[in-house]
Amino acid sequence: MRRISLKIFLFLNALTYGFIAIYVLINYLFLENYQIRLKKRELTTLSEQYTRKNFEELSELSEQNGIFIREISFTKDKKNSKIHSMKFIENYLWEDLKSGKTVIDVQTGRDNIRRIVLAKKLDEEYMLVVATSVAPISDVIKSTLKFFIYIILLSIPINLYIAYIFSIKMGQPIESELLELNAQLKEELEKQKKSELFRKNFISNVTHELKTPVAIIDGYSGAILDGIIEDEEIPDICKNINQEASNMNALIQELLFYCKMESGYIPIKKENINLKETLENILKRYSMDFKLNNINLELNLEEITIESDKKLLDRCLNNLIINSLAYVNEKKNINIILDNEAITIKNSSHPLNNENIEEYFKPFSKKNDKKVRKYGGTGLGLSVVSEILKNLSLNYKLYYDETDEAVIFKVFLNE
Repeated sequence: MRRISLKIFLFLNALTYGFIAIYVLINYLFLENYQIRLKKRELTTLSEQYTRKNFEELSELSEQNGIFIREISFTKDKKNSKIHSMKFIENYLWEDLKSGKTVIDVQTGRDNIRRIVLAKKLDEEYMLVVATSVAPISDVIKSTLKFFIYIILLSIPINLYIAYIFSIKMGQPIESELLELNAQLKEELEKQKKSELFRKNFISNVTHELKTPVAIIDGYSGAILDGIIEDEEIPDICKNINQEASNMNALIQELLFYCKMESGYIPIKKENINLKETLENILKRYSMDFKLNNINLELNLEEITIESDKKLLDRCLNNLIINSLAYVNEKKNINIILDNEAITIKNSSHPLNNENIEEYFKPFSKKNDKKVRKYGGTGLGLSVVSEILKNLSLNYKLYYDETDEAVIFKVFLNE
């Protein structure tokens, strides 16, 4: 039995037998007194109902219940010398009785039998005595307690079995839920650790990426101010400074965009988009790059229209085409397919490890970002693509196809 089930089992037994013990103790300590109080009330009621006219009838009915009613003289018992001879009234109660008060008490007679005796003054000569034995009450209580204890002893195996079954059935779901919650907590902690590591690396990479253009701008501008640069070289230097400033501005803008996408702060404005037209317009931007690099571009585009955010989707597809241009290998084959199922962008490439494919979606994951930057990239391409597609609720897949020796990126159009 596991810990939780064992604890439930012990708790149920402790609760059950604790209540039983309290019940038995209460009965043992208070039940007899409670029954005596009830009998006293009964005797008091009889004494109030008593008249000399109904004596015979009331006496006969009472004796059936073990209650005896007698009229006794203060000086001589005219009807029952046995009761008269019993010392049922203590000396300190005589004054109360003679003054007209009803006296009721538990007394032990000469026969050592405990009785509840009620005495009530009828007139100056006689008093009414109503008495019943306490012994039957005590006997019944003792018998009841013994019987109850026997029942408890007999029920112990049954109770243990029921508690065992109940604790197992109750404990197993709790244990399963706790294990599940524990696993979720571990997973969340692991995610938090990864997120913290990612944040540190991200800041480090951003710092590194910004440090280079800042250093170049600082170096060139300092050289100009110090008069080291010849006058005829200044225009070219200014062009370099301007280019580095533009690159830095582009990186900052892309970082801001990425952070907004990751935080979900960019609103989605959906409209009908002609995907074939969108892809053709993006390809026109890089038509000269395809020609200069002798890229074998193969297109198979159907007329497909979807409802999505045009600007975000255009940016996503633009980054994917830049990546295919930047990382195509010496075979220089790029194939773009558009059908009802997906947008597929495939470029010939050296082998990639599919097991580590998620690394490519992390910011600045590629070491040779110069390939991307000559097309206006920033090193955040696939990171931005991933966040855009998540916000557009479009599934995607990046993998290396060993048969075609190509990297394939698919954007599935069915949400």
